Amino acid sequence: MSTKDYMKRIGVHACVYFTTVAVFLIFFACLQGLNINPVALLLVIPFSFLFAVANIQFKYASFKTVWRVILHGVLTVGGMFCCVYLPNRVSDQISVHFGFLVGMLLIYATVMGIILGIRARANRVKRDATHYKSVYKEKSNGKNDNAKRTDKKQKQDDYQNVFKKK
Repeated sequence: MSTKDYMKRIGVHACVYFTTVAVFLIFFACLQGLNINPVALLLVIPFSFLFAVANIQFKYASFKTVWRVILHGVLTVGGMFCCVYLPNRVSDQISVHFGFLVGMLLIYATVMGIILGIRARANRVKRDATHYKSVYKEKSNGKNDNAKRTDKKQKQDDYQNVFKKK
């Protein structure tokens, strides 16, 4: 895929994430009778961009799954902490910030563990579902003499290799 395709995907995903989060923020603010802080709403845009980048790299990156998960976690939790939580913080106590960060990491680890477990199971089922295709083709009369000879020769070789003195 080209860079242009990646940028399009990131842009579309970021717009979808921002729209979804903005609708939920507006809805919950209306339910509680609060006004929405425009700066807080605008800071959802960089978080949406970081989350889109994290998801695209997780799906299309060519390095190992462990590194993809670590990078996805750093971008997601770091983006949430820096773009959404810190600008809207209520207190300046370090323990509250640390508690929020640990809570986000636990939520992320739980969700990512479930997702990776489902992916591993799906890959295992897909791998086990592949059918064995015989190397030897059947002749039109249903017999393959070459396969029988090869099979007999292989059995003899296996027998000799097992009982061969070393």
